[in-house]
Amino acid sequence: MQLIATSSAYSPGHISGIMKASNSQMQPILRHGSVGAGISIDRGVTTTVSIFDSQVYRFKISINGVPTSDAEVSELVLAQYLRFINKPCYIEVEHDIEIPVGFGLGTSGAAALSLSYALNRCFSLGLTREQAAQIAHYAEVVCGTGLGSVIAEYTGGFECRTIAGPPGIGKIKKTNLEGCKAIILCMNPISTKNVLKKNDFGRSWSEYGVKTPLEVDNLRDFLDTSYAFVSNKGLIDNQSREIISNLSSLGFSSSIALFGRTIFTIVPKDKTERVVSCLSGHRGQLITCGIDNIGARML
Repeated sequence: MQLIATSSAYSPGHISGIMKASNSQMQPILRHGSVGAGISIDRGVTTTVSIFDSQVYRFKISINGVPTSDAEVSELVLAQYLRFINKPCYIEVEHDIEIPVGFGLGTSGAAALSLSYALNRCFSLGLTREQAAQIAHYAEVVCGTGLGSVIAEYTGGFECRTIAGPPGIGKIKKTNLEGCKAIILCMNPISTKNVLKKNDFGRSWSEYGVKTPLEVDNLRDFLDTSYAFVSNKGLIDNQSREIISNLSSLGFSSSIALFGRTIFTIVPKDKTERVVSCLSGHRGQLITCGIDNIGARML
């Protein structure tokens, strides 16, 4: 079997703090999405695609070196690219995921986006970055695994999504963050699909009782608004509330990711040790990482 091409792409992970869905059922898929705010972190997903000669179309998807049959978003991205391919081939997809899956860190969107970039390069299709990102967004929305992480990971930094949709359709306000660290405590995984099914994210901002994304213009504002939002939605449990209260007593605003029992805060580098010390005694995986201000890219 002859190797035809190989290509790798990277997408940062993402933490969404506040979100309102675009819920018009009459809109085409690419008009669906969310407005809200979040942070891209400098840990995420690297996807490598290898294309081989084959008599029939076949594919294999692996996550951290282990083949999987449970990668519906990646399979849908592959299916979209097959529309452009006339010759049968064997496609190997390797997702190298360096953050926990299922904790609201945007792994499905990062996998879809990095895969779309890598496929576009491997097959020399010449799609723009926006067009490749739209395919990833489409797969996320159809599979019910996300609404706004693709455009956020495409952009990087501290972002406020002001118009729903993927790059080229949605609108985003971005702020680069320098000298900051994200401290994240992943306690229990939650299915994004189940959260989206069970919760109404389509209400107006006034009903949520929080600021709109356009009104969120600094980190403390974002963290405080995020905490008010998840409290309003009933997405915070007593243990998380207590930990967030402990951080607040030390002068640190924090919140919980929308799609996971995951507490997070963003602080100046010189404050990192104090936050880590406060969180290290609690059960869960503690992650300290930087902010990714670049967004998804080819490697």
